Amino acid sequence: MSFNEQIVEVRRHYNSGDFDLAHRRLLDCVIETADTTLFKQALSYCEWYEQSIASVAKDEISTKAVELLALIEKIGPLDSSTNQKELLTVKSLSKQYAKSNFELNDIDFTLSAGEVIGLVGENGNGKTTLLRLLAAELYPDSGLINYSFANNVHDYELRSKLVYVPQRIPRWWGSLMDNLNFTLTQQGIKGSDNLLWAEMIVARLGLRPFRHLSWNRLSSGYRTRFELAKTLLRAPKVLLLDEPLANLDINAQQTVLQDLKFLSRSASRPFGILLSSQHIYEVEKVSDKIIYLEHGKPKYQQLNGQKIDEESKPVYELIIELETPATRESVEKTFRDLSPNHLKYNGNVYIVSFSPEQTMGAVLQSIAQHQLEIIYLRNISQSSRRFFTN
Repeated sequence: MSFNEQIVEVRRHYNSGDFDLAHRRLLDCVIETADTTLFKQALSYCEWYEQSIASVAKDEISTKAVELLALIEKIGPLDSSTNQKELLTVKSLSKQYAKSNFELNDIDFTLSAGEVIGLVGENGNGKTTLLRLLAAELYPDSGLINYSFANNVHDYELRSKLVYVPQRIPRWWGSLMDNLNFTLTQQGIKGSDNLLWAEMIVARLGLRPFRHLSWNRLSSGYRTRFELAKTLLRAPKVLLLDEPLANLDINAQQTVLQDLKFLSRSASRPFGILLSSQHIYEVEKVSDKIIYLEHGKPKYQQLNGQKIDEESKPVYELIIELETPATRESVEKTFRDLSPNHLKYNGNVYIVSFSPEQTMGAVLQSIAQHQLEIIYLRNISQSSRRFFTN
């Protein structure tokens, strides 16, 4: 997304009354400028916004935000002419563990700037192994990993711009802000600019109310979010995340993922993300591709922005996931006239598959005609969830 498109998007969110999203995207535009003088004004606005959101009319908030947006537009984004599109290429990657007899086989994909790849699969199928291979913590038995921003795995550029965040966040010592300031010092950012960058990323991730707490007083979810703040201050090229949603509550999960998506598509500092998760639907909402691992072997699913030639367009069964208090006999009766290929029940939900010619509209019509009570219904025909139904 271009800088001008981001500006238009922020205005649209304010006009629509989506103030929380508009505020986050406004701060993204501030960060795009890398202008620390503007950071001061933005942080002052953040302090006013936090104090006023519950008591001030939305029109006043919108007016002040648009005034700040005009300054952002005038300054413009940091030059991004050196950004590389394709960041990571993996070809025929394999890794075997002799003792466990487990093997990760034939992994092939590319990761580009601004792209999110979701890595899913049941536990023990190789997700963490793949992430550690990409992070150069493990070495493959065969295959190729090519990083476009470094010559080899020992380069400083690789070690500083390829960031792996494990599921269990290592403990921070000292104050949270001191840790963020130290990270920036390692990036060559010192003095007042150092303080402003740290405060800016904390504001962007909604961490300002917690920045003066100690590590011991933070929940595991907020520890994860502070770790992400530290990671983003390193201006990564590739970000590898192992189960980043595991410690987040349900409200924070989608917000954090969407924020990572927004930030990865920065006009001035884009980066690629590969993340593993058990939260399939949340991951699919922000991913461009899905890699599903089963017994170490990959299946690939293209998601957002899919461009398929009509002649080669894949044909999928219609598969629905359904939860109902009705009996199995009632469910079978509801769909009998639609001639389902399979109907499976695991004690919690039904998985029902139909021929590719069948439509979701016909399914909904049949449910209405038979007055089948529905608790939950989802079309999983093109979701990686369908891989888990065998």
